[in-house]
Amino acid sequence: MKILTNLHDKNKLDDLLKVADGIILGDAKYAKTLTSDFGKDTINLIEKIFEAKKEVFILLNRVFTDKELDSVKTYIQGLPVDKITGFIGADLGLIETFKNLNIEHKFIYNPETLLTNDEDFNDLSSEGIMGAFVSKEITLEDILEIAQLKKYKMFYFGHGHMSMFYSKRPMLKTFNDHRGLDNYLHDDKRLTLTEERRLNEAYPVLEDNAGTHVFRGTVFNSFKVIESLKTVIDYFVIDTLFMDDDYAIKLIPMYKNNEIDLQLITDYKQTLHDGFLFDESTIKGEKND
Repeated sequence: MKILTNLHDKNKLDDLLKVADGIILGDAKYAKTLTSDFGKDTINLIEKIFEAKKEVFILLNRVFTDKELDSVKTYIQGLPVDKITGFIGADLGLIETFKNLNIEHKFIYNPETLLTNDEDFNDLSSEGIMGAFVSKEITLEDILEIAQLKKYKMFYFGHGHMSMFYSKRPMLKTFNDHRGLDNYLHDDKRLTLTEERRLNEAYPVLEDNAGTHVFRGTVFNSFKVIESLKTVIDYFVIDTLFMDDDYAIKLIPMYKNNEIDLQLITDYKQTLHDGFLFDESTIKGEKND
């Protein structure tokens, strides 16, 4: 199992590469919820990661119009594709783009929560893509069952703030427009939302170029099941969107060595949760048979 994470500060790359097996990068024109958009430095970072014999993945996790897909194609053609392990996308239309470029074997499908059984997970194996993300909202038992039947690489969101809500609308801008203020809240990763009836959890809120996102206040983790996951998961993703590179540098060895230091969680004032690893998701008030 290889561990991937994102990058906040290019000056931290060397230290991060000492513990991570690969880095996820992206461009804000084609990706959402990025830690950083490195612009023209992206190609230099790809070269450096490749030279370090680590893997590079590019995020393309927006939903695109046909016109935007043409732009994505041009973007990909401007990258050193031979030095990139894979491209992570949420839009099925990207598959045709990758086929046109003869690099469908580098595409990874990530619809976040949709691939909950082996039929859905393996559905695109006939397209020759690299792999897919198994749903992050299913039990460990389901993950292991799907893994036994997988037909390509399995990716898994294993640690970070889970997305709860997404809209293409710039809601924070609309809020500030209503108050007659400049949109100073855009791309601010320090914002949280607290519900009147749930004062014990503050939900991170982010407005980026792709729209508005709300995340769970607690941090999903896989510490209790990492030994089982290591036997079946090909790529394990640690998302540090609301943390920093120092957090990842300290956290990744915990997963690799199965030695948990809760002081890190305390230092970052986090509360961990197990997601649905031990309790399947259901409609409120119901339980599946």
